[in-house]
Amino acid sequence: MSPAAPNPITQGTLALDFTLPTGVPATPRPPALTLIVGGDDPPEPPAPPARAWAGRFVQAVVEVLAGDRPVQQLVRWTNQAVYADLNLRVRRLGIDLRAPQRIGIARSHVRSVHICQPHPEVAEVAAHVRQGGRSRAIAARFEAVEGRWQCTALQLG
Repeated sequence: MSPAAPNPITQGTLALDFTLPTGVPATPRPPALTLIVGGDDPPEPPAPPARAWAGRFVQAVVEVLAGDRPVQQLVRWTNQAVYADLNLRVRRLGIDLRAPQRIGIARSHVRSVHICQPHPEVAEVAAHVRQGGRSRAIAARFEAVEGRWQCTALQLG
């Protein structure tokens, strides 16, 4: 007679099988780390097309100066100096966004935008803005920062 094969011990509800039917272990292995030596930083995503973006930015600036938009909405799209200048202009004009809507006052609209790109990551902009029967010029310089345009200089005429 041959010796009997040992019986595995079963503890009722604790009897679990930790091998999946596909043969994959039920306890996953920790992920392996991949060491990347040297190399350059990954390239930044490209900034959006300058012409359309500049037109929207200039429109937002004239809305801020008219009291139709809070200056805080431009903080991400301006550097510190431009934002501080816009904020100072708003305070000097005494603009209060809580005041009732202006009735009968013509809103400013961007009529044209002219772009010069001396470098792919730089856009110099001249815009014609019209309010009722009056025109004004706005000049701005934008630089690509982390895949977006940021206004680094703003001149209001």
